[in-house]
Amino acid sequence: MFRKGSAGPEALKFEFIVTVKSLDKLPTKYKHLRLSLTKGGKLASTKEIFADRQHAEPSLSDGTMKMICTMYRTPGASSRAGSGFDERLYKLSLMRINPRAMREREKKIGSSFINLAEYASLEATNVGQDIKVTMKVAEGTEPTAVQLNIRSTWLKNYKGGDGDTNSDISGMNVETASQATSVVSSLNSIDEGDNEDDATPVPPRDPPRGGGRPARDSAGDRERLFGGVDA
Repeated sequence: MFRKGSAGPEALKFEFIVTVKSLDKLPTKYKHLRLSLTKGGKLASTKEIFADRQHAEPSLSDGTMKMICTMYRTPGASSRAGSGFDERLYKLSLMRINPRAMREREKKIGSSFINLAEYASLEATNVGQDIKVTMKVAEGTEPTAVQLNIRSTWLKNYKGGDGDTNSDISGMNVETASQATSVVSSLNSIDEGDNEDDATPVPPRDPPRGGGRPARDSAGDRERLFGGVDA
């Protein structure tokens, strides 16, 4: 537990697990999607989510985002979820993915905000809170509905640095953190054997040494070419 000044609010570390349960009323054209949660330099993201008939229901592994956050709480406040915590808004963004695009593979098409402080609790629990977030999405005729489950865990004995900026890496899941590495690796692993221009050229035949005339044909050579010669 950290303190922000001797008389100020307590600075407490929490791990938030945000699970996407479903998306509804999506624009028909979007089939490949991703949701991300950001604040400053912190980022957590789902894996790719596939939509069908304006609806998506990702698996638990594909739709889960984890982030370590600092929450500020008034000393002596109730331990119930959200009690005594200062507002901490995080941006929830919906991205469309174009697998065939060479540039701008992902583009934000909608966003909303979540006050994670409302779901911070000092009481240990394995059950999160279900919430519904709506957002206006590009080319959508009505707001998209995102069903989420948010669960917090107080990291009472957290030994990391003070402030959100020191836990940015903790806010990235494996999928998000590996994307940049995989792109760089693919660019650095070009197989030269696939380039037809790399074929080794045939060297020219060496000219006769000495600059003299080529050797005369022998009698045996003439006989093989023209047949026997009468004496």
